[in-house]
Amino acid sequence: MNSEIKLVKLNDCDTKELYDMYQNIPKKELGTINKLNGLDFKTFEKILKDYINEEKVINKQLNTTVSRYILFVNSKPIGEIGIRTTMNDYWINYGSQIFYKIRKDYRGKGYGNIILNLGLKKAKELGFDKIRVNCDNNNIPSKKAIIKNGGIVDIENYATSEGISSSYIIYLDNNNL
Repeated sequence: MNSEIKLVKLNDCDTKELYDMYQNIPKKELGTINKLNGLDFKTFEKILKDYINEEKVINKQLNTTVSRYILFVNSKPIGEIGIRTTMNDYWINYGSQIFYKIRKDYRGKGYGNIILNLGLKKAKELGFDKIRVNCDNNNIPSKKAIIKNGGIVDIENYATSEGISSSYIIYLDNNNL
């Protein structure tokens, strides 16, 4: 079966479709938080606008800008990927420069690998030559996607507030990109 798969900039997406997607991604799991889960629609729209603005305006809490994209499969939004685009020592040496989430009803179908691969291509277009991505050690599907996309362990088994994670470097000169 052929599927139409594409990444679309967050600000080019239908808000109602996104609302449904973010409600299907758990609020908190394995070191990641979905701040949009469980909100009423009006509050959701406000925070979504803040996310869109983060592409050009530095998020003061994180000291970075973020470009966000939505993965569509057959015109249905199924996941989000974000690329932190303003680098400083923290993001270069420790922080995850890329993050992604897949709605629960599409997990286990290879879309984590697909969204990460497409996000890495976007990062390369943005001028990155490598990306750091952190992953909770218990998030086996994400760890597999990172390794499949060329991830090499850089910092192994460090403690977080949620458990134990590892940090991977993915070089973007890889032939898969």
